[in-house]
Amino acid sequence: MKFSEKILKFIKEITENISSNISSIKSKTDKLTFDTNNRIAIQNPPNLDVLLSSRASETTLSSIKAQTDKLTFDSENRLSIQNPPNLDVALSSRASESTLSNLLNTLKPALKGSLFSQSVTADTNFFASYLIPASHPCTFRIYACFDTSGILSIVKKVGDTEVVMQLNGGNNLSVNCLYAFDIAVDEGEEINFRYSVDAVALDVKVYEIQASVS
Repeated sequence: MKFSEKILKFIKEITENISSNISSIKSKTDKLTFDTNNRIAIQNPPNLDVLLSSRASETTLSSIKAQTDKLTFDSENRLSIQNPPNLDVALSSRASESTLSNLLNTLKPALKGSLFSQSVTADTNFFASYLIPASHPCTFRIYACFDTSGILSIVKKVGDTEVVMQLNGGNNLSVNCLYAFDIAVDEGEEINFRYSVDAVALDVKVYEIQASVS
């Protein structure tokens, strides 16, 4: 093949390649669309499903940033919160869990004395030692049930003086019936109980209840 023929062949190949590339480019550009002002029209991508105008504006973002710029952080990058104006004392000065627990325990009714299926002698104190309140004023609540009908009395002692007061309006308690009575007890007062006849105390319990607890 002559040199001139080679040149012509080379030019033809280049021309064909250019024509192919132009056709390929045209197939792509043919897909473009334009608006009435000959601006290229871009279709919404599938994830652009709301109007851009409905999103936060630069002004809104700047306003948010102005607030977040006020935040401070400690050395561990934890948000640092300043004491609010009403937190005017150290938290450690307030009641602890153990203190509150102890307080609740003191408010619970405390059993001061108990008899269960025990004999009592007529007009004789139930308990060898008088019942003394742990705090005052308070209420002694007595639950009592006997196998024999009789009158239940409270014995209140202040110093060397004893006063006997009948419960249930001075009326006999019914056999095998459970009764409940509340007795106010103050500072310096000691309490005991008596029954008017020999009997078996089926169940007698005396609880101390704080004055603040109903």
